[in-house]
Amino acid sequence: MNFFCSKDCPDLCGIESEKIDGKYTFKGVAEDWSKTGFICSKFKVFAEREIANGINSWQVAGGKKFLYGSSKHAVSDLATLLNDYKDKKILYMKGSGSLAYNMCYWDVFFAKFENCWSISGGPCDDTAADAQIADFGTQLNPDIMNLENADTIIVYGRNVAVCSQHLYSYLKKLKKQGKVIIYTDPVETKTAKLADKFIMINPCCDGLLACALLTELGHVTGHDVDELLTRANVSRDDFDFIIDRIKTGKVAHIEGMGLQRHKNGMNTFQWINKLAVMTGSEDMLYSGHSSKRQWANQKKKFKGKIHVDKIAEVLANGEFDLFVNVAANPVMTFPDTNKWKEALSKTKTLVIDTNNTETSAFADFFLKVGGMFAQKDFMGSYFFGQDYSREKLTKEMSDTEVIKILADEMKIPLKIKENVARLTQTPRRYQTGDIELTMPETSDKFQLITSSHHSYLNSQILPVMEKGLQVMHIHPSDAEKLGIKDGDDIKAIGETGEFVAEALLTNGITEKTVMCWKNIPMKVGFLNNAIPNTLTDSCNGLNYYTVFVDLEKV
Repeated sequence: MNFFCSKDCPDLCGIESEKIDGKYTFKGVAEDWSKTGFICSKFKVFAEREIANGINSWQVAGGKKFLYGSSKHAVSDLATLLNDYKDKKILYMKGSGSLAYNMCYWDVFFAKFENCWSISGGPCDDTAADAQIADFGTQLNPDIMNLENADTIIVYGRNVAVCSQHLYSYLKKLKKQGKVIIYTDPVETKTAKLADKFIMINPCCDGLLACALLTELGHVTGHDVDELLTRANVSRDDFDFIIDRIKTGKVAHIEGMGLQRHKNGMNTFQWINKLAVMTGSEDMLYSGHSSKRQWANQKKKFKGKIHVDKIAEVLANGEFDLFVNVAANPVMTFPDTNKWKEALSKTKTLVIDTNNTETSAFADFFLKVGGMFAQKDFMGSYFFGQDYSREKLTKEMSDTEVIKILADEMKIPLKIKENVARLTQTPRRYQTGDIELTMPETSDKFQLITSSHHSYLNSQILPVMEKGLQVMHIHPSDAEKLGIKDGDDIKAIGETGEFVAEALLTNGITEKTVMCWKNIPMKVGFLNNAIPNTLTDSCNGLNYYTVFVDLEKV
């Protein structure tokens, strides 16, 4: 194995790559739990987007954009620009373009600036992390092969067919061995077809289901089971089926990433954690863990931090002289797109990325780097147990090569370490007593949720890939009340903005809920126009899914 994919995905595909007739070939590597190694369907998009994509660095000066013919010239000019900002107020943010370890040296580099601020909280897994640390003192999954010991596997909102295709493959294998799979989700996804029992639960209600199960089993008191089931849209027959599976066999629990992006996300995780612990399944409880958990952090200290829900606001207010954005696309992926556009229009912006994005369109300086294919690196899966290392694959300039040149030209002391100390992993120890149940918010409006699509990751699409995906899934009974037919244009109007999508009528979604594919341009506007900047109950993660919108036919 000479390569691995370090995108924001739990699978961490190990890859054998060869260059034949000037083109790279890629083949998946087997794992103990997945004897047939394969590369997920998204990987070919990454390769096409990032390898020799013909994009150059550029700078805007005097109202004109100047393209650079060489990366070295661009890096040298960037060093000159950054020297001018050494003593000025800088806000630095790094995204998930690559989750591998060596991207941390951007943090180390910018922390050397006297008045550079970083970000606290995040849009991805911060809420789930807070729940796991609160309950167990650590973020650590058990061995994935513990699933072999389960009689039943409950998958809470994790659409593994799209978001974790290696886990999907493994679950198919386990199903053939006789494991019973239960899947909960407000949307009937491809994963629902794998399940022996699919429960179309209402959004942000998985914690209610866990609480009802614990109450019925006698582990907690003070809750009305029937009331919880009605609120969650879970039938008594389906509930009794789960109760029977818990009473008569071993049950594994797999928590979906999307659960945490609701306003009660942390509470939901904590109730599922409690269910697993109280019913003897802690060794088969899976959530997520940091991809860099096994290695010591590099020392760095920023001047201060701006919380994740306030980034666009402080930039729009002109509180920083320079915004540095590394491998993130917040204009597309963060809430309140309109506020982000305003923010970047008012603050000088440096974007460091492998591709042109909706965010780089606002950059005053865009530095093109080679991305994960050019970067020697290492990391662990943030779901499974394996970790991989790789050598540099392509000849383009990598992030660490750029960092070293910048540091040398600016006379900033910085060393890229070849060897990083491994850390001892702290085992789980459940430490939570009684917890209150946080009921989901309700509204007369429609709850808007977004979902990953199998053909792309986050906002990493090829041009025109969004065509055919700019749809809004809506239940026929809701559409009828609005006078909307299949194929009509439908406008979603939220607290911070609006967008237009094509109506797709389907029984595969709960009533009073609508779903769109996330992080793509819609027919008019951006999906996240309608999503305000609010936090989950952990106060560290962004709330994307407890969002309510008005709908009207265009």
